[in-house]
Amino acid sequence: MNIRKIKLALAVGLMNSNQSNPLHAITDLMLDFKEVGAYLGLTAVGNKRLNPALIKETYAIRFENCTVDVDLVSNPMTNSQAVQGFQLY
Repeated sequence: MNIRKIKLALAVGLMNSNQSNPLHAITDLMLDFKEVGAYLGLTAVGNKRLNPALIKETYAIRFENCTVDVDLVSNPMTNSQAVQGFQLY
């Protein structure tokens, strides 16, 4: 599995994505790579309030051969989400 290639594809795919939910976009992008295997599930790992308007949420998207940890910053008042970062292992 070429992790550098997958990370680059995720970064470019997220920048070009027009999906409103980044978690679905990441899942769809990862499923394009056969070596990651089948989708196993999504787990909420953490939730931390940054200020009165913003919340940092951490999710683990699990596949058969790897896991993607995604940090999202969301604003519940405007229903907006932005990917702060992700790790692939």
